[in-house]
Amino acid sequence: MRQPAVASNKSRKVTVTVFGCIIQEMFTKKRPDGTYIGNLHFFTQMMPYLLPTRSEAAIYFEQIFDVTKTLAYIRKRKRDPGGVKVTLFYIILLAAVRALALKPRMNRFVSGYRFYQRNRISFNFVIKRDLSEEGEEINVTLSFSPLMTMNEFCKKIDGHIASLKEGESTSTEKANSIVSGLPRFLIRFAVWGLKWLDYHNALPKSVIDSLPFFSTIFFTYVGSVGIDAPFHHNFEIGNCGIFCAIGRVRKENILKPDGAVEKRDKLKIIFTYDDRITDGIYCAHAIDIMRDFTENPEKLETPFELTPEQMDALGLAESEL
Repeated sequence: MRQPAVASNKSRKVTVTVFGCIIQEMFTKKRPDGTYIGNLHFFTQMMPYLLPTRSEAAIYFEQIFDVTKTLAYIRKRKRDPGGVKVTLFYIILLAAVRALALKPRMNRFVSGYRFYQRNRISFNFVIKRDLSEEGEEINVTLSFSPLMTMNEFCKKIDGHIASLKEGESTSTEKANSIVSGLPRFLIRFAVWGLKWLDYHNALPKSVIDSLPFFSTIFFTYVGSVGIDAPFHHNFEIGNCGIFCAIGRVRKENILKPDGAVEKRDKLKIIFTYDDRITDGIYCAHAIDIMRDFTENPEKLETPFELTPEQMDALGLAESEL
C-alpha cells in the first residue's frame, strides 16, 4: 500500500525539479541553444529595440553562382559506381557549413532582445515523399559538424532522408498533427505559449532541437522542381535569422576576354538575412566563401581544420563536433 505514495513523492520531486529549472532559466541569460553575447557595441545592442522583428530587419541578397565546374564534378562522381551520392544541393549545404565555421558571427541569433552565439550548425529544408503536387512535405532538421568530410556529410543526409521517406514521422510532424486538431483558441494559446517560453529562455532543448524555426539557416531548393529562387520571408517564431532560396540552373552566354562566347551554368540564390545579427560586409564575405566552396567543390574533399581560436569563436557544443 506504500508503493503509490513513494511513486507520488518521486513524481512531485521531478515536477518541482523541472519547474525549478524553467524558473531559473527565465531569470538568467542562459539558453540550451546558445551562449549569451554581452560585449557588443552599444548600437548593435539597440538594434533589436529599433527593429523588433525579423521582417523589419530583413535584408535580401540576390547572388549568382557559376556552377559549371560543380555540375562537371557531380557528373564525375556519378561515374564512380562505388562512390557516395553527391548532389548540387548537398554541395551547397556543405559549403554553407564551411562558410559558417569561418565566419562564426553568421551563426548568431536574437532572442528576447538579446544576442546569442548558436552552439550548433543546423539546417532545415523541406523534402517531398514523392515529387508531385500531392506529395507530402516533410521538414528535415539536421545539425552538422564543420569537421565532417564530404562523404560523411552526404551519408548523414541520405540516411536521414531515407528513414523519413520510408514513413517514419518526425517529432515535429507528430506534434503538429496533435495541435492542428485543437480548437482555434487553443492553437493560438499553444503558439503564444511557445513564444512566451522562448522569450524567457524556458523552452526545453528537446523542443528547440525538433522545431525548424531554431535552425541556423532555413533552405528551400525550389530549383529541384524547375522554379527560380523567390524573395522569401523569415519566420517571426523561433530564432532562425537566415533563409536561403535556391533556384534552377540556367544556361547563360558569357563573353570571354578574347571575344569568344561561352555557355556557362548559372544558379540564382537569394538570401534573406536578419540585419541585426552582424553587419552586411561580414555577411557578404561569408557568402563569398560559400560561393568559392560551391563553385570549386573539390575543396570540400580536403579535411577541414580549424585553429583553437576559430573553434572558440564558433562556440559549438562538444556534442556538435
